[in-house]
Amino acid sequence: MGIFSRLNNVVRANVSGMLDKAEDPESLINQTIREMESGLKQAHQELVETLGHAKRLEQEAEEARAEVAKWEQRATLAVRKGEDSLARDALKQKLQASKKAERLDGQAAQNHSAVDKMKDTLDSIEHKIEELRAKKAALASQVRAAREAGTGTSSGGLGGGSAFDGLERLTHKVDQLEAEVEASSVLDDTKKAELEARFRDLEKSSEAFEVEDELAALKRKVEGG
Repeated sequence: MGIFSRLNNVVRANVSGMLDKAEDPESLINQTIREMESGLKQAHQELVETLGHAKRLEQEAEEARAEVAKWEQRATLAVRKGEDSLARDALKQKLQASKKAERLDGQAAQNHSAVDKMKDTLDSIEHKIEELRAKKAALASQVRAAREAGTGTSSGGLGGGSAFDGLERLTHKVDQLEAEVEASSVLDDTKKAELEARFRDLEKSSEAFEVEDELAALKRKVEGG
């Protein structure tokens, strides 16, 4: 998400620069547009990379589900041959593969959600760039008039509904996007690790019971078939 922070910094720095009477407002608006376009290209690349990562996670999840099917077949074969211990080991492998597939599916879903939010933000940025292009002459005139009047270049000084008002709202939207992604990352990395540590022992005993229950069910299925 770093590229979105840089886009925000471009907007904030250049809009703040309007307060400096030494800056030519039209040149600064043109600079803002160029920097936003450059950042937009990088943001599109980041979006493609995030989407590619989601696709890889989905592929790995599919491979894990294939492992689930493979170990279930092996466990069935072992039960038919009277090899309960071997069947139990196969079911343990199946359980691990099943949990891996579930985890990868969740991670892929998070990536797709991030991609959707990024697309919305990029659409807004593209719209604001076009708006800046269309309004740059009028905005420059507003800035000069505001300077001469000594009112500064706040949203009130530039007039409600200006392109810079939209840019300010856009920076808040990008900030919100980054906060959501950062929160998700923190939860994934810190809280998840903490919970896994606390429940590791319980999961081990639970997995043992789960394997035994599945083995018993598999035996009934084989004997009934």
